[in-house]
Amino acid sequence: MGTQAPLILAFETSGETGGVALYQGRVLAEVTLSGALTYSRRLLPALDFLLGQLGLRLSQIEALAVAVGPGSFTGLRIGLATVKALALVLQRPVVGVETLAALAAQVPESPLPVCAVLDARRGELYAALYRMVDGYPQVFMRPRIISPERLCAEISGPTLFVGEGLRLFREELRRRLGERFREAPGHLREGRAAAVAYLAERRLLSGSTDDPATLLPFYLRPSEAERSRGLGRV
Repeated sequence: MGTQAPLILAFETSGETGGVALYQGRVLAEVTLSGALTYSRRLLPALDFLLGQLGLRLSQIEALAVAVGPGSFTGLRIGLATVKALALVLQRPVVGVETLAALAAQVPESPLPVCAVLDARRGELYAALYRMVDGYPQVFMRPRIISPERLCAEISGPTLFVGEGLRLFREELRRRLGERFREAPGHLREGRAAAVAYLAERRLLSGSTDDPATLLPFYLRPSEAERSRGLGRV
């Protein structure tokens, strides 16, 4: 794609808070979405709003980025379906970005290890540990489903936490970790489409993209529907 920063349209639909961003070396415009209405009803109106605010046409988008998980099964499917449809219409490259890495990327200057956490239900977390190297997350504990107790056993020193998983597990993590528990400021804790675009840009500039036809959600565990099929239920 060359060395000039491409105009990226990015979507984050992994959790309760997400959104849409236009990014070109920096955030040009972003809409954060949170609340009861589903992403399926809000993504395209948000995109229309952003394009209108910047005086851009959809055809001017040069690349697409999307958070691929782990996270909400429904949200991930909506985000991926939207990006795949746009890629087909626009014939633009696509980059899938791991959700936990995008969360960690929101604190690029952290001198501490960063632990990104999302609620995996059943009293468990989706979690990964990163070190920030030159402003980008470098994984040293791959994304996994883990109990708060086992996660805390993996953490030996002060660690900065980000992610919606803190809503449910903050107090337990704080109790178990004591002084090792550090928390990012509120405006940096939850999912942002701009962080997805930030990581996607690096891959695009290196010439690395994903095939939208084969790009799949990174679930870590089967959905309820998949488990039901496995048990012979419809």
